[in-house]
Amino acid sequence: MPDSPPCSNNRLNCLPADVLAATAIPTCGQLVNPNNLQAEQLVFDQAYNDLINNFGIPVEYYINTFNLSAADLLYGEDFGNTTDRKQFHGPLSGMQMYVELSDDAVNLSKFGFDPDDEFTAFVHISTFQSTASAYFDYSAVAQSPEPKAGDVIDLKVLGCDRPNQRGSVMFQITERMDQDLSTLNPLLGHYVYRLRGKRFNYSFESGLSSEPVNEQIYDSTASGILSTDLFGQEASDGKQYANANDPYDIGDNSKTQVMDMDVNDTDIYGSYY
Repeated sequence: MPDSPPCSNNRLNCLPADVLAATAIPTCGQLVNPNNLQAEQLVFDQAYNDLINNFGIPVEYYINTFNLSAADLLYGEDFGNTTDRKQFHGPLSGMQMYVELSDDAVNLSKFGFDPDDEFTAFVHISTFQSTASAYFDYSAVAQSPEPKAGDVIDLKVLGCDRPNQRGSVMFQITERMDQDLSTLNPLLGHYVYRLRGKRFNYSFESGLSSEPVNEQIYDSTASGILSTDLFGQEASDGKQYANANDPYDIGDNSKTQVMDMDVNDTDIYGSYY
């Protein structure tokens, strides 16, 4: 039988600098040094931008212009801009975002939670910064040109053909992330913002409007903004179904059918009307 080949001990007779590029030129071996990956990062950056442009949707973006340094924190109002006190500025139209929707997280309902609709969106960082900066002067309200919690996104394109005059849904951003090494930062680059938010509940914020055909029950015709002097804002319309001239008035019906003390005899604790 032939003898077994001898072990190679060659490495014992040479210096690392003679055979290893990473030792001879340390920067050659730094495969996770972002400074060595500029070309590769450019490929990822353009790929993300291309994916969002192809598979994203155009959104209408409303900027929350609240300025903390100019605000009256006792009343929560911003009086820094005396010419236009709109809290929300917009909409900025045409910006593309890749959007994932979660309508009614029903898995939580069995635990007693009533969750709002949620959304996740991805927007290209450079595109947002250039588009938003050209549209709005962020420095005027001491902000940076980037999405933030409190901004509102209207998915207008998804509401154009909804039945019964319903419109698009709106979401308010609750979280902005640009760094998540496991999902957002291949080759340690920063290419997109990941935005998360919840269904926006309109409460007469200046600069915004409610979703169409999204009404609630009101006790009287007086509801919403009763009067206003703010630029671009109008008082709310009366509620027709609660009008005294309407043959079906929810207040009158409640008095006669629901809270009629003569019939139900429940005024031992005090009458409702």
